[in-house]
Amino acid sequence: MSPIEITLITGHRDQSRATIARRRAREQRCTHVSATARGRTSSIEDVVDVAHAAPDAGRLVAEIPADSRIEAAIGALAGDATTTLVELVCVVDARTFTQDLMADDYITASDADVTVFVARALRLVQHIEHASTVLVFDWEAIATRDLSMLLAVLSHLAPAARIGLDRAGAPAGFPAYSESTHQPGWVHLLNDEHDPHMRDARVSAFRYERLRPFHPERLNRLLEEDLGEGRYGAILRSAGFCRLATRPGIVGSWDQVGQMISLAPLVRDNDSPTPPLALGQDLGFIGIDMDFPRLTAGLDSALLDDDELLSDARTWTTFGDPFPRWAIHAHSDD
Repeated sequence: MSPIEITLITGHRDQSRATIARRRAREQRCTHVSATARGRTSSIEDVVDVAHAAPDAGRLVAEIPADSRIEAAIGALAGDATTTLVELVCVVDARTFTQDLMADDYITASDADVTVFVARALRLVQHIEHASTVLVFDWEAIATRDLSMLLAVLSHLAPAARIGLDRAGAPAGFPAYSESTHQPGWVHLLNDEHDPHMRDARVSAFRYERLRPFHPERLNRLLEEDLGEGRYGAILRSAGFCRLATRPGIVGSWDQVGQMISLAPLVRDNDSPTPPLALGQDLGFIGIDMDFPRLTAGLDSALLDDDELLSDARTWTTFGDPFPRWAIHAHSDD
């Protein structure tokens, strides 16, 4: 028996997401699993359960809530022999996108039976970054120049995705979903393969690479005073791998969306049989009106200087470090 084909619909605004999901289900003449199935907020497990209960359905259109871990949803469908993910659609509301991206609130999420707090804006961006199709809802409500910029931002965040406008009567054809292809824009940047289809003169991206570790105090000052106040332009998304001098032998993740940034441990160098993810800093930046030379100079100023670099690692650990303590777990995604 062939696996059931799943079209997954995500989006930060419930009404626009539900509208698109119901329409897709009608067009494909298949079952629609809403984000509030069974009288509560549904999960990817509910989608799989519906697929198991209707093995002859052939196709399902399923919503998942805005706070869902999109990587976990993709993994759950890929790991079930009865289902296959054929399209991942992220619905973006044109009127509220900037507001949602710059939100500074957190949601609760579970990670290995531990409750953690995750920036709501990060979830929004992750859903966009992994989509095979990004559909812009209510696009008529914004000015043409703003729409051009929005489409370019979305294309920079998800370079392999099809970016489209929600139009009545538009064809529902979709590109085949591929987990290896539909990767975040910052991953494409670090792989030197970032080639967004849609561009705008004000939207840009660049990769920052350095071998030296950051001095935590200077980095914190840079994040709070310079990046936080927009001195280098509007940095909408930056992510990658980083190292702090006070935490030798540990590769950290750098995860920034809008006003929110998180530095978290990924792995110790001696815990992995493979080469390190990064020897120093390897970061991708996406934004509007970014000043590359000034941003590069600002980041460089937060690295160890020559004298600090030539001192021993024990001296590095005495540097001021205002960031929260890192606790390395066996697995962490947020």
